[in-house]
Amino acid sequence: MARPLRIQFPGALYHVISRGNGRGRIVLDNTDREKRLDWLRRTVETYAWRLHAFALLGNHEHLFLETPQANLAAGMQYLNGSYTSYFNRRHRRCGHLFQGRYRGHVIEEEGHYLEVSRYIHLNAVRAPLVDWPEQWPWSSYPGYHAARHALPWVTYERVLADFGPDAARARRGYAAFVRAGMSAPPVSPFAGAIGGLVVGSAGFLERIRALLEGRPVDKALPQLAKLRPRPSLEAICGVVASQFGRAADSWAEGTRSDDASRAVAAYLARRRFGYSAREVAEALGYRSHGSVRNALLRVEDAKSLSGMVETLHRRLAND
Repeated sequence: MARPLRIQFPGALYHVISRGNGRGRIVLDNTDREKRLDWLRRTVETYAWRLHAFALLGNHEHLFLETPQANLAAGMQYLNGSYTSYFNRRHRRCGHLFQGRYRGHVIEEEGHYLEVSRYIHLNAVRAPLVDWPEQWPWSSYPGYHAARHALPWVTYERVLADFGPDAARARRGYAAFVRAGMSAPPVSPFAGAIGGLVVGSAGFLERIRALLEGRPVDKALPQLAKLRPRPSLEAICGVVASQFGRAADSWAEGTRSDDASRAVAAYLARRRFGYSAREVAEALGYRSHGSVRNALLRVEDAKSLSGMVETLHRRLAND
């Protein structure tokens, strides 16, 4: 069964991918495709989702959806669990159909509707399964391209609103926008996702971090650790220096640190709290990224430091 993306709140906007287990197919023919879309319809209606875009391919599916209630996990369990039961019965198989967890991105509510929907609608062209996105009937794009193909359980209005109030003109404008992405393929809207999960501004990231504060660490989704509120580099240096009984300013560039204090501070900042190698080098007086890497290896190889590292990590994470 798919593992949920554990960032949920009312009104959250997501891009969700369900992939076949071992890259296997999740649909084998049009009967499966029709049944998958029927279960998608049922899920949208049962959980009151607003589905802005979708694309069903052979071994995976993309969804762009909004959850007015904080129920992504429950909805995805219903969708993938119900469809798996159907698929296994029909094809006389057993076991998992989907990968261990569905992947996804949490997306800021403003500024990303066009790029995310276009990315999804061009999947069949990139595959390549068709020459034009309107030729792929197993996506929401035909309903964007022509009103007669619109599905009552897909929310077209939010994406089309960026092209004005006239529905026919908005459809033409969106079609031109999608075609432009074929002639000049844009960068994926998820290429710069923070922690591989969050698409949005610094302010939106802070909202997500506030939601995660106080929650236990989810070992199944290590990416979430990078999104949690984290101590400043100054705080990390201060706590580690105090542990070793020295001053943090003794780690200035060009100075030598015979004990492991600076390496431990670098390890905590880089490995546990997600600071970049450049930031760690500047804060701790290392000459290069390579020097930071050597410091991390020093800590990882020293089993005698593991207990101290865990203690300092807990202290910093709970401050």
